[in-house]
Amino acid sequence: MIPTKTLLAAMIAVMTAIACGNETREETAKDVSAARSDAAQQVGEARQEAAEVESQGAYDIAIAKSEGAYKVAIEACEALMADAQDSCKEAAKAELEAAKRAAETLRSPM
Repeated sequence: MIPTKTLLAAMIAVMTAIACGNETREETAKDVSAARSDAAQQVGEARQEAAEVESQGAYDIAIAKSEGAYKVAIEACEALMADAQDSCKEAAKAELEAAKRAAETLRSPM
């Protein structure tokens, strides 16, 4: 919330500027147009930043899921006979690497 004194000072400044006629209508229109352009650019930048944060979050979740699935698979491999464990672990590792490559597609280019 804006403090009352600050709001009053701003209102007085605006009223003084209007009363004094410091700017022509054309100058004011130009300033308003520039302010709108700046605001639109800031909104665009904020949206881009939000999209990057969102895509990073999706990537982080995908990596966590794939690493969790890998750990579960490795534990399941431990229950197999020794000769089957190696191929089971290799398959789990291959699935992990494939999931990590797929997760890379979730990141937005920076």
